[in-house]
Amino acid sequence: MNQARRLHQEAIIIDNTCPLAALDDFHDNYARGGVTAIAATVGYGMANIGTLDFTMKNLGKWFNKFRDEKQNLIHITCVEDIFKAKIQGKLGVIFHFQGTTPFENDINTVELFHRLGVRVCQLCYNSKDLVGCGCAVEPDTGLTPFGEKVINEMNRLGMVIDCAHTGKKTTMDAIAASKSPVIISHGNSRAVCNNLRNCDDDLLKAISKNGGVIGFNGFPGFVADKPRPTLEDLLDHVDHMAQIAGPENICVGMDYFEYQAGVTDDETAAQVYNFLIDSGSWSPQEYPAPPWFWPTGIELPEKLSNLTPGLLSRGFSEDEVKGILGLNIVRIFKEVWK
Repeated sequence: MNQARRLHQEAIIIDNTCPLAALDDFHDNYARGGVTAIAATVGYGMANIGTLDFTMKNLGKWFNKFRDEKQNLIHITCVEDIFKAKIQGKLGVIFHFQGTTPFENDINTVELFHRLGVRVCQLCYNSKDLVGCGCAVEPDTGLTPFGEKVINEMNRLGMVIDCAHTGKKTTMDAIAASKSPVIISHGNSRAVCNNLRNCDDDLLKAISKNGGVIGFNGFPGFVADKPRPTLEDLLDHVDHMAQIAGPENICVGMDYFEYQAGVTDDETAAQVYNFLIDSGSWSPQEYPAPPWFWPTGIELPEKLSNLTPGLLSRGFSEDEVKGILGLNIVRIFKEVWK
C-alpha cells in the first residue's frame, strides 16, 4: 500500500470524462481523490441542450467559476497548464464536448469554441447528427461531408477528436480522415460486457493503431451485467483493453455524473432517465434504469486513489500505471494541442 500511495501522489491523474464537474460541490471530491485534471462536460450532444446558445451560456458559467474559485481551479488550455495544476495543487479543468451539435451547421463555430478553450470534442452522442452516427444508430452510414470538414477544422486548430458514443463505421471513417490520433474518452470492452455502447476488439485495435487512447468507464451498465459492479469488474475491462490495445493506449474516463447514486435521490434520477429515454438520447437496451451505482470501491471521485493499488495488483508496472492514470493522454495532448 505504501507503493500505491506514493505512486498515486506522484502521478499526473486525469479523468477524461466528468459530467459531475457541473456541480460545484463535487470539485473538492476530485481533488481529494488525487486528481490533477478533469475533462468537464461543457457541451452536450443531446436534445434541448445541444445548442450553440445553451453551450455559450454554460461556458460563461464556467468562466465565472474560474473567477470565484481561482485558488482551487485552473482552466487547462495547454499541456503546461496540466503540470502547473499539479505543482500548484489546483484542480485543472479541460473543456470537453460530448457531441458536436453545439457547432450546429456552421463550421466557423469550431474555431469559436476552440478560442473559448474547448480542447476535446466527441463527434456524436448515441444518435445521428450532422457529423455522423452514434453507436445506437442502425445502419451506421458513417462520417458525413460536414463531418469531414469538422475533422479537418479540429485538426487545424488542435482539438482532440473523441469517438466515445460514436458508431463504429463513423469512428473508422474519422480515424481515416484525421491527421491526428482519435481517442475514445470513455468506452470499456464489449468482450467483457456485451453492451452496444462498449468497444469491440477491432475498434480497440484501430484506436491503438492510430496512436489514440481508450478510457475505461464506470457507468454500471457498461461494466457488468449486474446492478452493483465492483472495482474488480472494472479492472477486468482494463486488463482486456490492455491486452488488445496495449497499456500505453489506456486512460481513465470514469464518467461520474450528476444523477448517479450517492449524488442525487432515486426520484430525480428516474425523472432524468425518463427524459433521456423519451428524447431518444438513451435506449433502455444499453442503459438500465436507476439507481446507478459506480463500482464498489470507486463509487465517487474521492475514492480514485483505490484505482492505483488495483492496477498494481493486476500486474501493471509503475510506469504503465502512471501512463494509464494520466501520461498516456498527456502524450496525445502534446501531439494534438497547438
